[in-house]
Amino acid sequence: MGPLVTMSFAEPTEVREFPHGRLELFDLHGSAVGRFVLEPGWHWAEDVAPLAGTSSCQQRHVGYVLTGNLQVMMDEGTHGVIKAGEMLHIEPGHDARTLGADTVTLIDFSDVATYAVDTATLRAAR
Repeated sequence: MGPLVTMSFAEPTEVREFPHGRLELFDLHGSAVGRFVLEPGWHWAEDVAPLAGTSSCQQRHVGYVLTGNLQVMMDEGTHGVIKAGEMLHIEPGHDARTLGADTVTLIDFSDVATYAVDTATLRAAR
């Protein structure tokens, strides 16, 4: 593959569904960009933690929120709300949930290749 890679958001490489949401993955030459679609009522601790096998999200996120409001609670106690039109940088060690009646759609530019993958599946693949 050459040095220029383009891809349409209409054609994800892979879609991972979980309760109240999904992650659409786009493999851009080995870097997994993700589009999260999180429905009202989505809560990481309830909807993704069973897959992750951890008490908080250990994924780093760097992205942009297109729609909705996302509440983020860090393990060390800080918290905030990220709104549509805002960029985000969230370090590992957090929980999150949608707020209100709007779906949260966000683009995550960090490598999210292992997000929402069953930890037993990952261990078996190694």
